[in-house]
Amino acid sequence: MNLPTGLQHVMEVYRLVRRFHRSRIKAVNEVARTRRVNPQTVTSACARSLGIGTDEFDEFLRSENSEAFCERLVRRFPPYQREIEAIFAEFDGKNDQAPDDPLGAIRALFSDEKKDLLRLLLLHNISKRLSAWSERHDIPEDIRQEILAMQKQIDKT
Repeated sequence: MNLPTGLQHVMEVYRLVRRFHRSRIKAVNEVARTRRVNPQTVTSACARSLGIGTDEFDEFLRSENSEAFCERLVRRFPPYQREIEAIFAEFDGKNDQAPDDPLGAIRALFSDEKKDLLRLLLLHNISKRLSAWSERHDIPEDIRQEILAMQKQIDKT
């Protein structure tokens, strides 16, 4: 794998837990032994470097949380998004995803960034609807002008 060392440690622990049903502690010790590093180094990569504690890491190791864990890793290591998603797709048996999945960029966004994107999409949709209303001839001129003014305000944002 062409990933940063810390991310490699995380993915190896994840693989041992998910595929070989090791406990987190046994997986950390095994990765540390094969990599010839201190187990604390691996634990630090799995928790502190991700901005989480070991309890939260344990939650991410559960199969039902794999999508959330993948998103967390992608946000932490954006240059390696494709590699991370490919690894998780393999673990989760979802190898049928397209390599240029347009939703991949959205998965890398933080929740507040997703909300901002949704607001922009909503404003764009409203602007298109206002444009259609402003072109109707059965709407009084003063209302059409007000609609155009609102549309210009939306387009500024």
